[in-house]
Amino acid sequence: MKEFREARASEMTTMRCGGTIARLYEPDTKEQLAELLGLLDSFIVLGGGSNMIFGDEPLETPVIRLGKGFGGIERQEGVLAVGASVSTAALLGYCLRNALTGLEFLTGIPGTLGGALWMNAGTVDRGVMDTVLAVECLDREGTHTLARKEVPYRYRWGGFPEGMVITGARLDVHPSTPEEVRARVEAFAEKRRSQPRGHSAGSVFRNPPGSPAGYLIDQAGLKGFRIGGAKVSEVHANFIINDGDATSADVKALIQAVKARVKDQFGIELMEEVRIVD
Repeated sequence: MKEFREARASEMTTMRCGGTIARLYEPDTKEQLAELLGLLDSFIVLGGGSNMIFGDEPLETPVIRLGKGFGGIERQEGVLAVGASVSTAALLGYCLRNALTGLEFLTGIPGTLGGALWMNAGTVDRGVMDTVLAVECLDREGTHTLARKEVPYRYRWGGFPEGMVITGARLDVHPSTPEEVRARVEAFAEKRRSQPRGHSAGSVFRNPPGSPAGYLIDQAGLKGFRIGGAKVSEVHANFIINDGDATSADVKALIQAVKARVKDQFGIELMEEVRIVD
């Protein structure tokens, strides 16, 4: 198991801001992970860092990032067994090469499978938890295999309790043709080509019932609004962009300012989709 001291959060998150992480552990086996959980009173799990913003101050809470030992993909009689550290891009690449359909909606969504499951990443209509047959998890009590019906997931929330680490999942995929899978991937990719470029954590807010968050922020006149090095994207108002020198304090202040303006104008309380860790 690898252990890192004073790791830089800005190098491990797509928002590219944040201070240092006092202790970062990278287990490669379930045995190493189980031993580690037995030693830690509390911890934070980090996937690909595409949906997490660390504070500017040094973080003393230990962080766990699963290593390459959790990065396998295996096809088992029409079911895809995938490790939690597999990136969504690698997962889609495997499906393309093997003509498997069912996961194309993950196109353009960064991060790892574990992170995607934790937040039920996906589109407005479909989340990755909808494709799950079972999720493998580990906590201080041991290893658990949870069927989808045992997990109370919903839109942008995977339903897993704190203290539980997702180690892998069995996903429902179906045989297709390379041409069909590629066409579906391209269709989703085309929809995402209009998303902003630059350092960001993707969509900042969940879509409230009735109106997309980006529409509300746009109608509130906040496109281009900035605090320090953080600004609301002119391309898509539900994205906050780090211009290059934004602090986490800048990002958090901008999030609060956007929430206040939308609440004032529309009476709607926006809820963060990103996870903020202080």
